[in-house]
Amino acid sequence: MRLVRIATSEAVPLEDGFLWSDEFEWKPIEQKQERAIDGTLIVQEGKKKSGRPITLQPADQEMGWIKLKHLKTLYEWSLLQEQFQLEFEWPHDTRQFNVIFNHEAGALEAKPVKNIPAVSEDDYYNVTMRFTELDNAN
Repeated sequence: MRLVRIATSEAVPLEDGFLWSDEFEWKPIEQKQERAIDGTLIVQEGKKKSGRPITLQPADQEMGWIKLKHLKTLYEWSLLQEQFQLEFEWPHDTRQFNVIFNHEAGALEAKPVKNIPAVSEDDYYNVTMRFTELDNAN
């Protein structure tokens, strides 16, 4: 998996240990039901065009690690207010998503794997990343 900055084609590798924790919680159909005065059911519904949350979090404490140097890049990118391409690179899943960082939900959470301050740019952090999928037309 990797995150690509669309404006520059730079990429940050993301290891395979991330779980898309809210993948099946997205409800693409918005629906409102109410009753008319005579009791008839009135249903209004429409399909959402974008806004699906994508939360990538470690499957467990031994997974979902990112080197500090890549975490710093992700943090800098999260401040750019740009769109990114999230690319899955598994044999069974090669989906791509046009995303922005979801600041409303807390775009990034990170803590050192060893629970001590980093001493190297190659030290690992457990990271949770929150994105919002956009329609490609946005």
